Amino acid sequence: MAAGLATWLPFARAAAVGWLPLAQQPLPPAPGVKASRGDEVLVVNVSGRRFETWKNTLDRYPDTLLGSSEKEFFYDADSGEYFFDRDPDMFRHVLNFYRTGRLHCPRQECIQAFDEELAFYGLVPELVGDCCLEEYRDRKKENAERLAEDEEAEQAGDGPALPAGSSLRQRLWRAFENPHTSTAALVFYYVTGFFIAVSVIANVVETIPCRGSARRSSREQPCGERFPQAFFCMDTACVLIFTGEYLLRLFAAPSRCRFLRSVMSLIDVVAILPYYIGLLVPKNDDVSGAFVTLRVFRVFRIFKFSRHSQGLRILGYTLKSCASELGFLLFSLTMAIIIFATVMFYAEKGTNKTNFTSIPAAFWYTIVTMTTLGYGDMVPSTIAGKIFGSICSLSGVLVIALPVPVIVSNFSRIYHQNQRADKRRAQQKVRLARIRLAKSGTTNAFLQYKQNGGLEDSGSGEEQALCVRNRSAFEQQHHHLLHCLEKTTVRPNVR
Repeated sequence: MAAGLATWLPFARAAAVGWLPLAQQPLPPAPGVKASRGDEVLVVNVSGRRFETWKNTLDRYPDTLLGSSEKEFFYDADSGEYFFDRDPDMFRHVLNFYRTGRLHCPRQECIQAFDEELAFYGLVPELVGDCCLEEYRDRKKENAERLAEDEEAEQAGDGPALPAGSSLRQRLWRAFENPHTSTAALVFYYVTGFFIAVSVIANVVETIPCRGSARRSSREQPCGERFPQAFFCMDTACVLIFTGEYLLRLFAAPSRCRFLRSVMSLIDVVAILPYYIGLLVPKNDDVSGAFVTLRVFRVFRIFKFSRHSQGLRILGYTLKSCASELGFLLFSLTMAIIIFATVMFYAEKGTNKTNFTSIPAAFWYTIVTMTTLGYGDMVPSTIAGKIFGSICSLSGVLVIALPVPVIVSNFSRIYHQNQRADKRRAQQKVRLARIRLAKSGTTNAFLQYKQNGGLEDSGSGEEQALCVRNRSAFEQQHHHLLHCLEKTTVRPNVR
């Protein structure tokens, strides 16, 4: 027993010492009554789900719906609740904002529906917390781009089918922007693509040197000068096709001013304008330089392939979305080129027969070195010049590599968005086709079923069970609905 007492006695003393300070402290004051705080509990009913909160919690933000007197318009005196016919899952995040002062964006909810709920309750999107702000902006930007793509696709005729009374311009514009709507549009689509390829190939082949025949001089001439008539006929045929396409697009465009300001319209004009200017300008030595310059613009016809290539369009959208990153790259390269060109000029200034005669002359070496091309036509000869040339090369690699991940991520994002948009449009077309097929099929089946006497209560139980098994549940429900509508609408005449 003594051993047992010696065992638990230290624990008893420690417990007594531990409780002694607590016993000396006064008891906490009794909670005050509800009237002394001047607060009350409000019940908010959102589509049947009840939320309870303190009135002072809502009054902290008087510029919002729940914090102002406007919420009294939604007060139900019979139940003593504020009723809102809104999304209760969204309201949970709104109420948490009043409690904590931080607004969080739910990942599983639609971003457009979330914005509508914020607008209803009088909350601005700038109140979104820092933890969710970046994701909120990315989702909102992606949703805006998706809506813009859907709007462009609808204007381009890639949406639902045109009504029966549509005009010629509407049908023509739909055929241009969505060639798969008809066989004629698809044929014209491939014909224009073929002539674009012929024009680009002819522009390249006419510069290849061609030898004359054995009886004539063996002096080499470009194929364009050796066979001018053949290349002129090919160029004329291509330009006529391009001109007809441009005029038809201009005629069928929903907004001609917007079409004339578009990038593709400018490309079309630049592709066909040099041909007509060449017909009007006489070929003499005074204007030969201007004529050659105009012929250079024919290379822009290759951009017409962007109408026939989804990848080129995605690349254009990527460059457009990365304008700020590309601007940063250009600004950084310009600063580095000026700095290293100045350093290289003064580092090579004391040497004989140097190619770094001025700072602008050193620009070429700096550009070639920073882009890691290294032609070798200009090389430093001093130790300082070689050291700064090495630093220039390493700096160029770092500066150029910085915006590359951003551009790649934007390209991947736009590519997946485009794929999802194509998949969504294809699913919409399939769904509409199924609805039309179901409507026509079930109606015809109901009429045939009615003519065969399927709605009459005749036959044995086994025959009826066999007939029911042969019909799907959807068909049974649809037939039953049509039969009920027929019985309620068609009534015998009462004498």
